[in-house]
Amino acid sequence: MTDQAIAQPGSRKVAALLIALGTDAAAKLLSRLPQDAIERVATELMRTPLLDPEVRDAVLEETYAGLLAHGGVLPGGEEYAAQLFVQAFGEGRGREMLDRVNLAQRIVPFEFLIGADPVQLAEMLTTEHPQTIALVLAHLPPRPAAAVLIGLEADLQVDVARRIALTEQTSPEALAVVEDGLRRRISSVKTETAVMGGARPLAHVLNQVDRSTEKQILAALGELDSELAEEVRRFMFVFEDVVMLDDRSMQRVIRELDQKDMALALRSATEAVREKFFGNMSQRAAETLREEMSLSGQVRLKHVEEAQGRIVGVIRELEDKDEIVINRGGGGDDALI
Repeated sequence: MTDQAIAQPGSRKVAALLIALGTDAAAKLLSRLPQDAIERVATELMRTPLLDPEVRDAVLEETYAGLLAHGGVLPGGEEYAAQLFVQAFGEGRGREMLDRVNLAQRIVPFEFLIGADPVQLAEMLTTEHPQTIALVLAHLPPRPAAAVLIGLEADLQVDVARRIALTEQTSPEALAVVEDGLRRRISSVKTETAVMGGARPLAHVLNQVDRSTEKQILAALGELDSELAEEVRRFMFVFEDVVMLDDRSMQRVIRELDQKDMALALRSATEAVREKFFGNMSQRAAETLREEMSLSGQVRLKHVEEAQGRIVGVIRELEDKDEIVINRGGGGDDALI
């Protein structure tokens, strides 16, 4: 290789390589270069009307030597990709692009269960260890998880529910083992991940089952662990869930509520929640409530949340007395006929 070729700046070497490769191949390579590099190479191309054969041969020889520098095995993998992207697009943009690629390729645990029939899935999981069932249900969306839970025997329901609530973290290795075992027993099905576990996801699942199943599980769970059962109950129904009440139930709830509690609770409520209240009150009562809300001035968020909690307490109490119905979508004893 001549000293003249060795001394070529990077952009000039790329320009020489593009000329040596010919228009078709050069166009494909040029289209893959970053914008700033394209501009520098374009400048060199315009400055090089003729390519010296000696420079051409030297650049091609250097390129070929670089490709074979690793004995025929070229570097790859995440580390090489990171170096390449950072060099081509800069630290910030390069790593951002790689992060998007990694996110798109991330495998969702138990994704092969998406679309599985809940009845068949419950039958299949019945023979699995309760911890395995809990792990699967913790990764299912609440509604299909509830459908599977309903399909289990009563004693197994409680055991699985308790394990879901107590499971907070699971190693990727353990997930892989469970997935591998289930893949051998079921095919052509997938599922989407949810929360890993804890009281909140169990509450979301129980919110989808029928009332009798919910009561049975919570009662048995309370005997095993009263604190855990109470934590689950706190997540069972939140203030924003009033939109699930039918109008008749909502009107029954409003009759039991304190006017000041409603005025406080609705301060931070969504428009849908407010409409649920106002739409089930007389025009005069709604106007009075709006007036009280406007006259109360600034209030602490703590007081708003306390008022919402008291309203939720009234709703749960009325449901326990079977005076109202919360439309959980689980069928069973809550079905209206």
